[in-house]
Amino acid sequence: MFTTKCSVLLILLANHILSSGQQEDKFFRVDYPKYIPETDSFYKVHTVHQTWEKAKETCEAEGAVLYYPDDEEEALAVWNYINATQTFYWIYIGVSSPYAPHVFITVEGHPISSVYDNWGVGEPNDQSGVERCVVIRRDGTLNDDKCDVKNPFLCKKRASTINWNILCDMPDQKYEYYDGLGRCYKFHTTPKTWLEAVQVCNAEQSYLAIIDSQLEADHFVNLTRIAKKDDVEGSYLRGAVHLGFTRTNSQWRSIKGRPVKALGYCKWGHNQPDGGDNETCGSMFYNGKLNDINCEQKCFFICEREIPILGSAIEMRYGETNKG
Repeated sequence: MFTTKCSVLLILLANHILSSGQQEDKFFRVDYPKYIPETDSFYKVHTVHQTWEKAKETCEAEGAVLYYPDDEEEALAVWNYINATQTFYWIYIGVSSPYAPHVFITVEGHPISSVYDNWGVGEPNDQSGVERCVVIRRDGTLNDDKCDVKNPFLCKKRASTINWNILCDMPDQKYEYYDGLGRCYKFHTTPKTWLEAVQVCNAEQSYLAIIDSQLEADHFVNLTRIAKKDDVEGSYLRGAVHLGFTRTNSQWRSIKGRPVKALGYCKWGHNQPDGGDNETCGSMFYNGKLNDINCEQKCFFICEREIPILGSAIEMRYGETNKG
């Protein structure tokens, strides 16, 4: 009954979006509040300072790119927005010289000379030979800086690049809707620590997956089986997948706070959990059985998304309510 109702609601939502004209009502994510018509792009300010590489990864996880101005008009429009809401004197932009000193390119591979390249006086100077990343200052000038310095940053999403995932009601096409559970899932083949996995799923407007039933466990086993993971290289633990539960105060709980024993699935692997204080994060073996794991151990992981039901999704995007 649930899946039938959910499928009907999703079809109605899809028809509403298509009939209303998705491009007329611009939307990307609720946490990207700023849309600038002149650039036809959405922006999000990140106030937690990060290294340049971490800033780039954060934007990518959100389906965006680390902002860099295409031209003077965009640089001015963005700084007007930042000045009205923040007190930053500079932010990282998506420009660096990753391959050779003084050869600056954007995160999308364009030479800086083809976009905005208003360098400050005497810049770039590659001080001490270690300044390979770029910040933009409040006066609109660019300066090269060390990439491991933590700075605020901005993420950008061009509206023209949004490809809406109708069934999952999100802009990430890699999430797949599973009708048996009425939810969407994404198997990540880039191994992460447990904490990193939590952060990636959160950035994707989802959460590190929780097994609530045998049906869901079977689905996770199938996702793991068909994932293109066998050729993934690097140092990580094969045979396990991070899941959204952890041990807190000697009790295993999901990341939503419920005891694992109270969930609809609590089947541990043989002699598990067995790691004591060295293994306080949750995972599953490829066969679906639960396993404790060291939180710093890198593994594949699954993100789970509960689909906003029709009314709230439409109200958020179109300023309407659907009360029948």
